[in-house]
Amino acid sequence: MKAIILAIIGTILIFTSNPTLILLGIAIFGYMLSRRTVPEALLSAPAFGIVATTLILLATSRIGIDVEPSRIVIATLTIILGLKTEIKLKLEEGKLKELGLLGIASFLGLVVRNFYFLLPDYRAVDTWFHGSKVKMIISTGTVYFTHVPEYFSRQIITYPPGYHALVALLSGFKTENIIYAMNTLRIFEILYLPVLAYLVGKNIKREVGIFAAFLVNFSALYYYFVQYALLPAFTNYMLFLFALYILQLSIRERKPDIILLLGLTSGVMVVTHPYQYMLFQAVAFFTTISLENKREGLKIFLAQLIVSGAIFLAFTPSSSTYLSRGVSMNPRFSNKDNPDFLISIIKYSFIENGQLLFGFTFVLGLIVSIIRGSSIERGIALGFLTIISLMLNKTYIGITIPYFSAIWNSERAFMLTTPIIPLLEGIGMERVARIKKEVAISLLIIGMIISYPHLRIEHIGSESSYLLDKEIVDFIMNVSKIAGNETVMTACEFDSGRWIPILTNTPIACYPKNISKVKYLYVDTRGAGEIEVYLINIVNFLDRKVIMFRDGLWLLRLDEHGSPPRDVLEYYHTNGTIRPLDDTRWFVYGYINQNPVIIKLRKFEKFPYALMISSSSSVLFSTSETFNELIITINGRENKTVEIYLDGKLLRRYKFKNNYRDEKVNLKVTVPPGLHYLTFYSPNTSYRDPIGIKEIALKR
Repeated sequence: MKAIILAIIGTILIFTSNPTLILLGIAIFGYMLSRRTVPEALLSAPAFGIVATTLILLATSRIGIDVEPSRIVIATLTIILGLKTEIKLKLEEGKLKELGLLGIASFLGLVVRNFYFLLPDYRAVDTWFHGSKVKMIISTGTVYFTHVPEYFSRQIITYPPGYHALVALLSGFKTENIIYAMNTLRIFEILYLPVLAYLVGKNIKREVGIFAAFLVNFSALYYYFVQYALLPAFTNYMLFLFALYILQLSIRERKPDIILLLGLTSGVMVVTHPYQYMLFQAVAFFTTISLENKREGLKIFLAQLIVSGAIFLAFTPSSSTYLSRGVSMNPRFSNKDNPDFLISIIKYSFIENGQLLFGFTFVLGLIVSIIRGSSIERGIALGFLTIISLMLNKTYIGITIPYFSAIWNSERAFMLTTPIIPLLEGIGMERVARIKKEVAISLLIIGMIISYPHLRIEHIGSESSYLLDKEIVDFIMNVSKIAGNETVMTACEFDSGRWIPILTNTPIACYPKNISKVKYLYVDTRGAGEIEVYLINIVNFLDRKVIMFRDGLWLLRLDEHGSPPRDVLEYYHTNGTIRPLDDTRWFVYGYINQNPVIIKLRKFEKFPYALMISSSSSVLFSTSETFNELIITINGRENKTVEIYLDGKLLRRYKFKNNYRDEKVNLKVTVPPGLHYLTFYSPNTSYRDPIGIKEIALKR
């Protein structure tokens, strides 16, 4: 039957503003394309659609057409293809079984992650950086904007735009949907990566594909907390696997349209982020020189390299700068480019986190692929060893290798191996299955069971460090309604306030620049970020009028005075005990509360301390009755001195008697009903020399 009805549905979905429905429309568009090109049309349709859609967005923007009408181009092509495409409704029994296994493999990705997904804003700068580029695409109507507000990084102008153009479309070109579009794409990729791993593995051997599909969501490196911020890189894992699949088809069938698709896919990869593209080129090169017919293989390799290079030059802003700098760049970071880190990341990926069984099959797969593997197996294995060699070079030698040395550090280099680790593990597991199938299946099941609790903790710990959820986005929307076009001051880093100009049209200013000229102040008191101190201490503004408050988020009027309202007193109320293990809400300034490592320690290992990393930190609390004594359980470096203040009045100067052992400080002081703040002051306190606060008890 003709696919026109499906095409019409896809067209309608493309014009909605719901990210999930738009993504489904893109997949339908991709299906119309893939039906005419590749054998596994249904499974490859989403990747096909994302590649084509991204290119259309970039091309229309490059020739000066507003990005939003690009939907008309996609819709028109979908309808035309729908008129010329036939759909088989009947699926073979083998195909149904295949879809069932892949459905289970994808579903397990949600199970391991506990069905727990907050909106993607890890406290590092990355997601905000990418969100700001999407906002500029939507607000200017072009991927190739040339000016940004001062509170956005100027680097977003030249950053490769593939991911951001796609997210702009998924948001329906509505700024309030940006964060939801980013999240929709992220969750879809988690579900879709097993499918792509299967497609690559299946073209080696069917069993390799099945094993690899199940291994994806149980591979520890996918849960490495840095991955949660690197959204374009995560999208490139999908494009990388799709490109490997198309590379296999190109070598096998040698059809011009498939070779062109290979070049287009690797081209979209390089305009999304160049690092994964470089690993793909290494894998593709090693694959082609491992072929019996090297001449034909090299023709395919060069063809895709030329096409992808042309896409890079055409659609990446300042592409010539990237090309020239990439030749000589060789950054090195002492905290990552060292033997200890190399050992730690290997252990993290193949030994710890319940990975020992999978680590065994990985080593087996790596050895077998190099010695007896097919060309694609050898290419994947040598690609992995290329990254290890790059890490060793950064750590020990320091020779500049054009482009490859431009990868920031060993951490970012090793993360490029994320999508190929399950493939090599699948190859190793298939080799075990050749000897005894039951043993291989047992290895898989036992490995998944062992790794599950570790990976679940990794995910929840990282996910809980995010700044945004629907309630916080609603708060930001209300801030915009109140402030309108007036500037709102916020910290601009390590807080949710930096999302105000991305999700709304309200501008921001960065604290403390020109604070006297700004009417509104947005403060996020839910905890310091990475290892730097959050800029705004709310206790300095408690005499200002609170316009709006919700669960540690504040909007204040700087030009008006006022007393904290009832909802503030209720939120910070204590009946007499303040413990970070129970809740961190009271620890409003100078602490690491939202760091993923600290969250894992607190949630899963019952780490009982609030870690003070600032020379001055604050605890905010309210009482409804009078207390006459404070007992503070605290620890720190021996002989380090800390001064303790209540509402600005010095109570005690205390010197630690032991080295990081709990000590109690008893303070006789009257604490009347109302809002109060404790201040701890100790010079030179940092994340390397912190103070731990375990409990603050108020006694009558």
